[in-house]
Amino acid sequence: MREFLWGDDVLLLAMDTAGAAVVGAALTEATARGSSHVENDGVTHLFELQREGVDIAISDDRVMWRVDRAAAVEIAERLAVFGDDAESGHHYVDIRSPAATLVLSCGEYSPQFFERFG
Repeated sequence: MREFLWGDDVLLLAMDTAGAAVVGAALTEATARGSSHVENDGVTHLFELQREGVDIAISDDRVMWRVDRAAAVEIAERLAVFGDDAESGHHYVDIRSPAATLVLSCGEYSPQFFERFG
């Protein structure tokens, strides 16, 4: 999202509780095995461990998550907060690219909100 907060660009990962569980499990698996993947609505999310930092590359049908072990654990732990009984909310994670901040948002955006973006 361009100029999300205080004029800075962020990368928004908006999901429901089921999506948070799926992404969290994929990151946990990548931490244990070095890589993992999930598919959703024709988009493949690939998770690979790297030495340092978080870099996320996005195309029409693929999202490549390159994360260091500490960041994978941090993101998975933050996603776990969005369990079945959780209310909507969000967390911020520092990343390197494509923006400086990843916003993990659960239950804050309706599907209709995203229809505006095509």
